[in-house]
Formats: sequence, structure tokens, C-alpha cells
Amino acid sequence: MFRLVRTPLWLVLIALLGVSCVRFVGPEDIRYDLSDQAGVKLEQETGFTFTRSAIWLARNFVKEEDFTLEGVRRVEIGVYEVKGYKRGQDSPAPLDLTNLQGWEPIVRVHEPGEDVMVLFKEKNDVVRAMLIVVAEPDEWVLVRIRGKLNKVMEQAMEMAFEDVDRPDLYAKTRRERGLDPPL
Repeated sequence: MFRLVRTPLWLVLIALLGVSCVRFVGPEDIRYDLSDQAGVKLEQETGFTFTRSAIWLARNFVKEEDFTLEGVRRVEIGVYEVKGYKRGQDSPAPLDLTNLQGWEPIVRVHEPGEDVMVLFKEKNDVVRAMLIVVAEPDEWVLVRIRGKLNKVMEQAMEMAFEDVDRPDLYAKTRRERGLDPPL
């Protein structure tokens, strides 16, 4: 009558580990700092935090030759709805997070209706955290990555330089590696 389903032990362990390594909250502490500095009220729509266990699972079960998650300890992602503006503003000014304590901006893009900033924290010549902020009038997306990120940043830059085929920026071009030209 009753039949026990035999599930491999490794699958059960991965499932249990997976449940414990993902939290459904984004980078809340940084949201408050950004909200105050930009003068917006942000309410979380969705959020995820991937802990060391999730990063370990991803690193061991998703094999990508050109990119590794080496050094990444935690990834936090939050999507926030803009619920109004502070201090009686009609709309926020262009995003300027240059005064965000401890963070150094490396990329800033301002277009009508969208601001993008990439910031990082460094200690003893090691990039310890990276923050990506995409701000639109009605929604913000925040991504914070923590760990020892020098290798990850180098790999991301190499991939970007390959895509634009800039041998002066990256020694091995797509052509030299036998890859198709960028689209």
C-alpha cells in the first residue's frame, strides 16, 4: 500500500542546505542610508540574500569556465518601490551617492529616467564589497556583493573588454581566443 520514495541522501542534504542559505530580504541597512541621502521613501517589493552556503552550492554545481565566484561570501538583492519623496520634493534629484560613507564610486551613469551607480569598499588593497544601484522614478534595485572581490572584478572587466574587442584594455581579444565577434 504505502511505498517509501527513496531519495538520495545528497539530494536531501542539498535541499536542506538550500533552504538555510537563502533569505528573503535584501540589503535593508544600505536601503535606509540610500533613502536618506537621495530623499526618497523606499518600500521593499522583493529581496534575496544568498549566504556562503548558497554561494558554495552555486560555485560547485554551476560550472562556468570564464567566471567563478571565488571570494564571494554574500550576495544581497533588493527591489524597492518608490513610495514618495522626503522633504516635500516633487521628484528626486539625479542620484549622487558620492558622500555615502565608506563607499567609493567607480561607475556613474545618468540618463533621463534612470541613474546607475557602482560603488565599492576597499580595505588593505582588497575590494571587500561592491554596491550596484539602479534608480528609476518608481523603482530601485540594489545589489550588494561582499567578500574578497578582486578576482571577481578582474574577471568581469576582462569579459567586458572582450565584448567590446579592446586589445589595449585586455590582452586576449575575442579574435585571439577563437570566439565569434561581438554582436
